[in-house]
Amino acid sequence: MQVPGLSGSLTHFVVRDSEPPVAIDLIRQDDIATQLAAANVLFHEVLGLTPPLQMPRYLQAEEIVVILRNDQVRGGQAYDEVVRNPAIPECHIRMALGGRVEAATNLTPAHELFHLYQNAHMMFKQGWVHEGLARWSESLLSGDVQPGPPLPTASSDLESIMQSSYGAVTLWQRLFYLLDPQGSISLPSSLMSLRYHDGSQVVTLDHLHGSRFVAPLFESLHQASISLAEQQQWPTYGWAEAEQRSLQYNHAILAALYRAISAYAPKEHQPEELRRFMQLIDTMLKERE
Repeated sequence: MQVPGLSGSLTHFVVRDSEPPVAIDLIRQDDIATQLAAANVLFHEVLGLTPPLQMPRYLQAEEIVVILRNDQVRGGQAYDEVVRNPAIPECHIRMALGGRVEAATNLTPAHELFHLYQNAHMMFKQGWVHEGLARWSESLLSGDVQPGPPLPTASSDLESIMQSSYGAVTLWQRLFYLLDPQGSISLPSSLMSLRYHDGSQVVTLDHLHGSRFVAPLFESLHQASISLAEQQQWPTYGWAEAEQRSLQYNHAILAALYRAISAYAPKEHQPEELRRFMQLIDTMLKERE
């Protein structure tokens, strides 16, 4: 099935064998493809992120494969390695989705696609970054844009966030709001008119905080990944899974975040709440030296 917007690639829907075999609803497939196409436009054109297949890590991959699994009802998983197999001989990266995922009421496909964007740009998989940002990305389709609660002012509070996962979405919501309180965006009418088979709107977004900051943030995290790999003498894209998720490298993420914010919004242009947060990061990084 051709999915427009996925870097011109052909996205295969491969049903993993199960007992007994279960047919996948073609309407469900089409709705998932529609959500993925819309999400890809949002991530690439609105956030300004480079599509996964155009990043150095995935230059060998020819396509993104989406596997609909009969042995999994809902949920999903994005894989981070380039693979090939007898069923799909072309080199590809992939995600797996539950075979009963209903795209009209479930943003798992877009969430997992965002993980592929993250995997292409950085090696960090700490939950507060990996899942917190992916949860935030869902707002690009749902339109549920929140200003978030105040940023942490104590190191213990920030440490707690950095040990969390999906719940860290509130940190990103607040940070993006402070960097861009107006949240003005322009979306193509073709995207806003996109509908699922049940008639519901695919994208309901009318404003988004921090849309122009995400690409610089990803670039900073990309460079931090490369630098950390060099320091630790790891292959650039061959980190052990435990190292990708290790909280001991939160300092590298914090430093990358600090650099990205400083370049995007110089101190004199930062609201007081953001300045205090930056001071907190600076203090925590210096204490570690």
